[in-house]
Amino acid sequence: MRFTFIKLPQHRKFSPEPIYYDSAKEERLERERNIRIELGLKPLDEEEAGKFKDRVKGKMGRRIKGHFEVARSARKKSNIRLIIILMALMALFYYLLHAGYDWYSQFL
Repeated sequence: MRFTFIKLPQHRKFSPEPIYYDSAKEERLERERNIRIELGLKPLDEEEAGKFKDRVKGKMGRRIKGHFEVARSARKKSNIRLIIILMALMALFYYLLHAGYDWYSQFL
């Protein structure tokens, strides 16, 4: 009998169990696929994959375009904000310059 003070962790095994599984549906789809192959038609998987690719491609294009439009508008807002801040600083500098000159001219 062996005693250990430190127990090393063991690896966990992943064994997913499907929650919703319909064996009749799987068999029906397999039969349909085989029949379509025998008749020389495209299997449903390929047709669905083509439709899915078109949908994804279209949405990605709109999404990327939207991202660039958002970035452009954000950059434009940032530039406007920078111009307003610079104008405010120039006005403050002008005010301080003239206020300092008026204050200095009082003592002369």
